[in-house]
Amino acid sequence: RVIREFGRFISPTEVQAGETVITARRIVIATGSGPFVPSIPGVNDVTYYTNENIFDLRERPDHLIIIGGGPIGMEMAQAHVRLGSKVTVIEGAKAMGNDDPDAAAVVLSSLRAEGVEIIEEAPAEEISKAKGMISVKTPKGTFSGTHLLMAVGRKVNIDRLDLEKGNVAHDRAVKVGADLRSVTNKKVYAVGDAAGGLQFTHVAGYHAGVVIRSMLFGLPSKQRTDHIPWVTFTDPELAQVGLTEADAKEAHGNHNVTVARFDYEENDRAIAEGKRTGFIKVMVVKGRPVGATIVGIHAGELIGVWALAIANGLKMSAVAGMVAPYPTYGEINKRAAGAYFSPRLFDNPTVKRVVGFVQKYLP
Repeated sequence: RVIREFGRFISPTEVQAGETVITARRIVIATGSGPFVPSIPGVNDVTYYTNENIFDLRERPDHLIIIGGGPIGMEMAQAHVRLGSKVTVIEGAKAMGNDDPDAAAVVLSSLRAEGVEIIEEAPAEEISKAKGMISVKTPKGTFSGTHLLMAVGRKVNIDRLDLEKGNVAHDRAVKVGADLRSVTNKKVYAVGDAAGGLQFTHVAGYHAGVVIRSMLFGLPSKQRTDHIPWVTFTDPELAQVGLTEADAKEAHGNHNVTVARFDYEENDRAIAEGKRTGFIKVMVVKGRPVGATIVGIHAGELIGVWALAIANGLKMSAVAGMVAPYPTYGEINKRAAGAYFSPRLFDNPTVKRVVGFVQKYLP
């Protein structure tokens, strides 16, 4: 049964939707999130768009100003510059600052080459409108355009749920344990954006599996995040799973992390199609990958191999032993695994002595 009304808690075991009151043994909060619009002075005096309504425009913006240099901001910037708009991105810190800096630099270089103006370390201080133009004041100057897109993040949709009446603790999202259960009301679960953490559609699907195992079958079930991949759909794409290089070295120590790297320009399929920009690097600890970063064409497709490896605790030898068809981009993953083993095989004095001994007596 689907009830098309807003739901809210009226007690720890009851939810009301319209005129209907539902009593349940288990309640799942899966309300998702919406665009977050910061309270910049003047923002409510102008027309602004978000990623949810920018597609309602039926005319191309002459000059699109984007506040926010994260994944959504960069995806929208490239889309609109390719449609013929002038685009200026204003970012208060570093553009794509949550990504591996080497990979982010490849994407940002590509966007700048296409004509996107990216202003970093420039927090928006004030927004105004005059003579049909919207202006954004920053410490690095004032930037004006015909349209404004807010792309600074997401806000979880929990404001109308009356969570206090349901004894459901929360801050910006529902407070849950590793089992995705409310820490204050064990009858309530939260999944997806409502549970806090990574805000991706595929995470919500993963969370659904976690709570179903617990609610329906009574099995111990906990979420983990180390194997969750994500992708920024720019051109080139940027994909990540697990720890970045910096995070891996901080968590495990510089001397315990080996970074295996392979460049797209050495892949025959990339050469044939003229898509040589990009690289893969895999962070390895004790022979097992703990993270992978890919920037380049089809990065979102390639990252799945490393998500599988991390999810199942596979060693690098499992990927190195895979046979990838030639010529495909899939060879990039295998070659990255090979790059991990090559120094250990060919630069190891002991291996060289063993090979020399064997060759001495082979017929």
